[in-house]
Amino acid sequence: MDMTGRLTAPKKTGDTPAKAQWLSGEGGGAWFYIQSEKSNFRIQRFTPQGIMDCDRVFQLTEASTAFDTEQEFEVNHISHCAKVKVTQSHKKFVFEFIQE
Repeated sequence: MDMTGRLTAPKKTGDTPAKAQWLSGEGGGAWFYIQSEKSNFRIQRFTPQGIMDCDRVFQLTEASTAFDTEQEFEVNHISHCAKVKVTQSHKKFVFEFIQE
């Protein structure tokens, strides 16, 4: 069984940014892209086919921690359009969607 797009990252296609990171999943994986936006972060999620299905502004749950969008990071489970968990330089970060 081919696990590309689920457990194995597919090639980036469509609008998927070059710096997006893959999060595998049994039902289907997704690409996550994080950008700084003022004092918060814009996180976009892309399908394996390169279609953006989430574009929201998030904040870190702990303001004292410094996440660097220019450094490598790994997206962790459970991540979705309301909460995104990542690891960077052995530190864990949790981003939460800012309700408008």
